[in-house]
Amino acid sequence: MREWLQRAPVRLLVALLVVQAGYWLVFHPLVISPPDPVGAVPLATSEASYARLDEPSWQAAQKAKFAPIDSLLIPLERGYHASRASFALDAVPVEGLALLVADSADNREVWVNGSLLAGDGRMLLPDVTYHGQRRSMLRIPSGLLHVGENEVLTIAVTEFSEMGVMVAPVVGPYKPFERAFTWKVFLFGTAQVISVTIGLVVVFLAGIVLLRSSERRFLFWLLVLALAWSLNALLRIWYDIPLHGAWRTFAFLGSALVLSLAWPMMIDAWTGRSIAWFRRACLAAFAVAMLVVGWFNFVDHSFGAFERAMAVLVWSGMPLLAVAFGRLGWHALQRPADRPWEAALLLTMAMLFVLSLTGALSDTIRSFYWQLTQPLFVLLFAIAFFGRNFRLFRSREQLNVELRSLLDRRTAELEAAHARETDLVRQQAYNEERGRIMRDMHDGLGSNLMSLLLAARRGVAEPAMVAEGLQSVVDEMRLMIDSMDSVGESLATALTTFRARVAERITATGFHLDWRDTALRPPPDYSPRMVLQIFRVMQEAVTNALKHSGGDAIAIAIADGERDGEVLAITVSDNGDGALGPANTRGRGLANMRSRAAAIGASIDFIEAPGGLSVRLGLPAQTREP
Repeated sequence: MREWLQRAPVRLLVALLVVQAGYWLVFHPLVISPPDPVGAVPLATSEASYARLDEPSWQAAQKAKFAPIDSLLIPLERGYHASRASFALDAVPVEGLALLVADSADNREVWVNGSLLAGDGRMLLPDVTYHGQRRSMLRIPSGLLHVGENEVLTIAVTEFSEMGVMVAPVVGPYKPFERAFTWKVFLFGTAQVISVTIGLVVVFLAGIVLLRSSERRFLFWLLVLALAWSLNALLRIWYDIPLHGAWRTFAFLGSALVLSLAWPMMIDAWTGRSIAWFRRACLAAFAVAMLVVGWFNFVDHSFGAFERAMAVLVWSGMPLLAVAFGRLGWHALQRPADRPWEAALLLTMAMLFVLSLTGALSDTIRSFYWQLTQPLFVLLFAIAFFGRNFRLFRSREQLNVELRSLLDRRTAELEAAHARETDLVRQQAYNEERGRIMRDMHDGLGSNLMSLLLAARRGVAEPAMVAEGLQSVVDEMRLMIDSMDSVGESLATALTTFRARVAERITATGFHLDWRDTALRPPPDYSPRMVLQIFRVMQEAVTNALKHSGGDAIAIAIADGERDGEVLAITVSDNGDGALGPANTRGRGLANMRSRAAAIGASIDFIEAPGGLSVRLGLPAQTREP
């Protein structure tokens, strides 16, 4: 059973039955046509009589000759009209009476026993208002009534010649009528305002989503449908609209024709498989209907032009709705699993539109089915569509979460790879330094110790010579140890470490240290091997000053670079004799400093002066790996 219900045709049928049942069994009996309360029995009235007037006034109606109305529909030429009826009272009710007026005038005045009861807006042609389209229940106060015959006079104005309604008003006790007709008055009044508001909300939402959605054609026609409905309904409730005569009827009929076109075009776009010839045929039928309606409105001024224009609306709207039905049905047969709830709502709305068009030609089906229900179904359809897209949006959010998770995972992998690469570079630097240290130990420590050993064996090892030799060995060992500890540090950290270690060494040998850091630029972000080379150049410069300068003070200055391409300058100065002396006087230190500086693309200068020797290391912003 569960598998059978999951079949696509069954799901579509179930959705259609649920929507139909919800409308005909719940919404229609409770909202559209609720049962009339018991007790709303109208009073007997005389047959209505009718007269043409020269002007819309009570005085003109008193002079007019009234004739009985033989039928409900009578020809109403452009101008002023009046209807009259009477009813008898044995006693005047304290709460007054209720009065329902149902003529088809553009505007009206209602007089009771010679007193004006209601008359909103303007009555003089051509600048009239359309308050007569408002369906309302009037209350006749007891002060306007008397025992015996009471007369109700309706003065109406019609702007467009047509077959209109002039019928006797319905009069009855106020309380029962209030209970019976308040809801219907609401449906024809406030509910229309709510419907227009709903339509404009859908227009607003469709317009916003239209800018970002991939289903732009569908959303465009949904917007057109909701906008056409809103304008058409607005013409019914905008009583002071600044459109009169042919332009007003053309706006009314034209918006209804646009509504008829929007249905098949929207359904065609909704299917996702738009058919070009289908769209062109619908647009061609719409263009022909608009031309004919325009002819009847602006060219054919004969009596009955409005009814003929209405017939064009009906007989062009019906085929457009028929092809919309066919297009939707064909799509449902081809793809029954495609959005069954939206398809059910579309089918129901199209059916109600057919009932509305049929009601324009027949009194058997009430045409306001469509007026009152379309906003609800358009809203439900919009909710279903936007809800489906919101689910897509949520899926996109989930996709974003997954992509973010993958990005975080990939970032972690890259960070781990970077850490491994850094460790590899550091290890490579350690290995290179280990090899260098082994060579230095062999060439430096080894040769010094071997010299001391040979001097001791020959018996020529003087205490001063031994002390100087051992000091050289200690200096070489400190140099190697300090340089190894600095590998992997940043330049700023290496400089701090260098200062802490060299200060103790310089002070222990009887020298004074002057450290000055005036650099405003932050130290460059060099690689560990580059930092090591700078560290060893500074160590070599200090070691050479201690061994060979003959002075008693060493100054180390760190400042911003003054030359092109330099970012930082490090200067190590002593207050010795200020001379380099003959080759190899200061050992291998000078050669080592030059090679290390060249390895990282730095410049190095040895400045001789009477006040001492200065070693200046100019560091570039970008260096090359040594």
